[in-house]
Amino acid sequence: MKNYFFCLLILSGAMVSAQTQREIYNNSIKAYEAKDYRTFLKLTKKLDSIRPFHPTFTYNLASAYALNNKTEESLAVLKKLVLMDNTAEFEKDTDFNSLQSTEGFKAILALKATQKTVVANSEKVVTLSEKALHPEGLTYLAKAKIWLASSIHQRKIVTFDSKTGVCTDWLTNVDLLSVFAMKADAKEEYLWVATSAMPEMENFSAAMDGKAEILKVNIKNKQIVKRYTIEGQHVFGDIYVTKKNTVYVSDSAKPILYKIENDEMKPFVSFENEGFNLQGITMNNEENKLFLADYLKGIAVVDIKTLSKSWLTFPEGTIGKGIDGLLFYKDKLVAVQNGVTPIRLTQFDLNKTQNGIESFRIIDQNRPEFDEPALATVVGNKLYFFANSPWKAYDKNGVLDLNKVKNPELYSLEF
Repeated sequence: MKNYFFCLLILSGAMVSAQTQREIYNNSIKAYEAKDYRTFLKLTKKLDSIRPFHPTFTYNLASAYALNNKTEESLAVLKKLVLMDNTAEFEKDTDFNSLQSTEGFKAILALKATQKTVVANSEKVVTLSEKALHPEGLTYLAKAKIWLASSIHQRKIVTFDSKTGVCTDWLTNVDLLSVFAMKADAKEEYLWVATSAMPEMENFSAAMDGKAEILKVNIKNKQIVKRYTIEGQHVFGDIYVTKKNTVYVSDSAKPILYKIENDEMKPFVSFENEGFNLQGITMNNEENKLFLADYLKGIAVVDIKTLSKSWLTFPEGTIGKGIDGLLFYKDKLVAVQNGVTPIRLTQFDLNKTQNGIESFRIIDQNRPEFDEPALATVVGNKLYFFANSPWKAYDKNGVLDLNKVKNPELYSLEF
């Protein structure tokens, strides 16, 4: 059993408070120490239900099942644990002694070993010149023939030369927040930009906390035409712009999908009773289905006409945790999974009705060059993404240590 408590990020009002989780956790530890394994299981199941895929809670749930002689249940949770973090050293824990000789346990150890394999299909395109940029969003304007990268830290958008990596400021403004996703409309008249106040951005102040805006930018003159916002605490992380210029926005702070239509931003679909941390958005070619990543839960499918929701079931050997960027390409979903160890890019092949996953393949996995890749874009038949970002290089006050930072590296993959 893991006898420590990770700091929790409370992601939505649907979750209980950190204090309540801590109380349940502490009581579970007391039950474990008293060898009251029945109560230990009851409490760890409760923790797992309110905060799925938490490293400690998941580990302890597997332990609790094993100590209650529920072998199959323990093995199922251990498999989930390995797929989310292959560094967990459960094989050394005596709590799992009853499982050691089973074929299922041996299979999980074999799975853990395969997670260490390096899979490398994408290739480096260029290294950007701005070390402190901290890129997140990436897009290509075909008409202007320019690449754009957004900056979390420097609160701006740059254009860069795809051969030399030299960056030039494209949009800078004292009122800009951290810049996340960027998407142009079909005619490339406007660039839609998701921005949010982050402690890691330059000149952040507590008064900015929770502020987020969607910007509509005139591409020709680089002027902000309009700002869209919603009252409350928000982090607008990704956007999708349809062929008819309807804009969808995901919120990582409050699990609600927003819609901008007829020049007004409104809540579109709520995930408050089932979601945790909304991330990447994409749509199928007909734009009648929207795919939305939840960082903890996986991928939701929203029918645009009926607003019905469903969650994709993941095939054996893969998992839906830790998906940040999400793209649709020829009946496939490509997911950037930076919330798992090892980091990987995964292709999920959808069925004919696009409401289920038939198979998957790992595009990239366990590459030393990768350090929290985030959003991606498709240009022609190629996938592009930044392989690294400096989230781990900030101190507790949001100050960036450039000694820990590598220049951003752009990678690509031909489908």
